[in-house]
Amino acid sequence: MIHTKFQAPAIDIKHVYYLMMLDQLGSISKAANALGVAQPSLSENITRLEKKLNTRLAIRSPRGVTLTEAGRYLALEGKSLVDVADKITNSLRQLGHDMSGTVSIGLPPSLSHIASVPLAETSRLELPSIKLELTEGLSGHIQEWLADETIDFGFVYANPQNQDIQITPVMEEEMFLVSAPDDMPVAPDAEGNATIRVEELGKVPLVLPSRPHSARRAMDSFAQANGIDLDVVVELNSLSQIIELVSRASACTILPRAAVANGLASNKLALTRIVAPTFLRTTYLARKQTRTASLASMKVEQTVLNIVREMIGKYDLDATYIGGAPSHCDA
Repeated sequence: MIHTKFQAPAIDIKHVYYLMMLDQLGSISKAANALGVAQPSLSENITRLEKKLNTRLAIRSPRGVTLTEAGRYLALEGKSLVDVADKITNSLRQLGHDMSGTVSIGLPPSLSHIASVPLAETSRLELPSIKLELTEGLSGHIQEWLADETIDFGFVYANPQNQDIQITPVMEEEMFLVSAPDDMPVAPDAEGNATIRVEELGKVPLVLPSRPHSARRAMDSFAQANGIDLDVVVELNSLSQIIELVSRASACTILPRAAVANGLASNKLALTRIVAPTFLRTTYLARKQTRTASLASMKVEQTVLNIVREMIGKYDLDATYIGGAPSHCDA
């Protein structure tokens, strides 16, 4: 049986950090003072590193210390080692009782409508050391916030154009034709249910978000795939204004049940199911792949997903929680 002998790396991160400070401050005494170590100890550590690498890293003179080409290379490249060590240290500390920090989340209006308040309440009770920042926005805006790291994670409906954005499918929800109860384009049956075939959808006056909105792009794609033209009479980019206009019987719109739950409960709105085929929309959890996810944000992420799953069952949202492993979207 062959036994492989493993050897520890010659480079110690502590020694690399010492060298970086020496390069930055230019003298043994200043570096030792900044590091809180004795000068002889600092010199000995640098010498030990040179012996391990069999390479001269620093040249000492009465005027100070100058790094050699090898020393400058190690100080420059070693910064990434020190940064990784810092991230690991911070993450491990969070594993203890110090699960704290700020977690920023981007939510599209429909999801924010059902998840924001329960998330805020749950977080306050179960994660009191974590400060939540919830921002409502369109999928395009949320993708921009992810790219510039304004938020930790968000939820989107469209495939990100940025290949650095990683997504996980969360739920698939049915889209309905929404109207005022006295403005339904199709009379409900004896049980109060109404359906409209896709080919009839083009005859209904609609208020929809404008085309940069991912929801609008999804509706246009659905219509095109089924050979119809939507009759969009008004474009509004505010969910609350769309719902208000529909409740006044000025036009209809297309939304998931979750977005209009309150209007349905107060009998201000009514749903007509779209059939042949059904219109389904997928919601994705999105993160920037190159950004290290804090343990606090991962805990909040799981809390959000639990709430979404609970809301689907509690309010009969005509949606399916699908979860799944992280995946990349093609542009």
